[in-house]
Amino acid sequence: MPAEPISSESTPPARGHYSAAVLCTGTRILEVSGALAEGPDGSPVGGDDAEEQARQCLRNIDGILRAAGAKKTDIARIGVYLTDMADRAAVARAREEYFGDHKPAATLVAVKSLVLPAFKVEIEATVVF
Repeated sequence: MPAEPISSESTPPARGHYSAAVLCTGTRILEVSGALAEGPDGSPVGGDDAEEQARQCLRNIDGILRAAGAKKTDIARIGVYLTDMADRAAVARAREEYFGDHKPAATLVAVKSLVLPAFKVEIEATVVF
């Protein structure tokens, strides 16, 4: 199988017909689907605080990384989706806190909405390890 689904007990299950992450076998490339600010049970985390939502998104990505045997410094690229560009600085603080000196390539996009109105931030990642 060229793409092996990866999941983690510390992250919520996928909400639809997709995998939380897919390891491209034979390449050591892990594609992590957009992570939302959800606890392990799927409930929203962070309320209306975009910075806390971003932290939870990154915690969920971190759980996937651990399940695949990767680490945050293996992240080559992230995509960040915001429902309000005014939250850019708050999300940047969460990213800087998580990544430290590591600076993956990144895309930041404003979107009209995410899958549920409670979510303000979604983060996806490409990992090479």
